[in-house]
Amino acid sequence: MALGPLMVLTILVIAYVIASIFLPLLTGGAGYTPTPRRAVDEALAIADLKKDEVFYDLGCGAGGVLLRALRRCDDVRGIEIEPLRWLVARLRARGARVILGDLFKQDISDADVIFMFQYRGRINDRIARKIRSEVRPGTRVVSYLHAIEGMRLVRKRSDIFVYEA
Repeated sequence: MALGPLMVLTILVIAYVIASIFLPLLTGGAGYTPTPRRAVDEALAIADLKKDEVFYDLGCGAGGVLLRALRRCDDVRGIEIEPLRWLVARLRARGARVILGDLFKQDISDADVIFMFQYRGRINDRIARKIRSEVRPGTRVVSYLHAIEGMRLVRKRSDIFVYEA
């Protein structure tokens, strides 16, 4: 029994979606889990994001955090490695600069505020090392849900951690 073109396309799309969710986990990254709007708004408020600052979302996914950050800040940037999510973020957050690439290969030295919702352990540790080696003292790092070992915690509210580099 031969599969029709529509069935083949459907199977390929389903396989791509499944792979885009789980492949990052297998390569040492984080899977895709959107940050709840309530948490984003709270995180941006306690990070005290200002209009003239440079904001980064490391692993920006489909751009939800970028959209919320654009309400408070003029220079919003996201980094996403997965092409389909990158495209969605570019289309959704048109006022932001959305970079397709590996966050570990991007220069973030101009950041004032960095947002991340990654996984505890290896990925957070690797990001923390990158942040400490690149950013200026005083850069605020916001982590949703997971603490970052070895960084100086300056504020915590429920499941939002704000650090200073």
